[in-house]
Amino acid sequence: MDKILMEKINNCSWADWRLDKIEIDYECIIISVSNESEVIVKFSCNNFIGLSIVGHWDESVIESISIEDNGCLIKDSIETIKRLNGDNPLKGGGIKDINDEWYQMNIKLIDGIILKFAFRDIEDVTHI
Repeated sequence: MDKILMEKINNCSWADWRLDKIEIDYECIIISVSNESEVIVKFSCNNFIGLSIVGHWDESVIESISIEDNGCLIKDSIETIKRLNGDNPLKGGGIKDINDEWYQMNIKLIDGIILKFAFRDIEDVTHI
């Protein structure tokens, strides 16, 4: 994981940005956010192992975005993978190893819900 990008994301003020789109495919989750000036930032969370979006009602305004290396979604995702595939599962997609270093992005909206994404690698597709 690019520690410089992680630091940029964690130190940026995301208040009043909007969550515009979440795209999911086999390998990655692309998250698009924008601000009042119509600046768009896209993050690609590659080699993901979990996501959680619970209780979304009608808000898409962001309060904060952060990345951590020890989130509850990482723990829950790894436990589920091991329960379903054994303690030492084969590499996921031929590239993901259960012992890889995992990260969790948390996007908190102003209504209090937190969207969580667990992944191995992240790219800033738009270069913040």
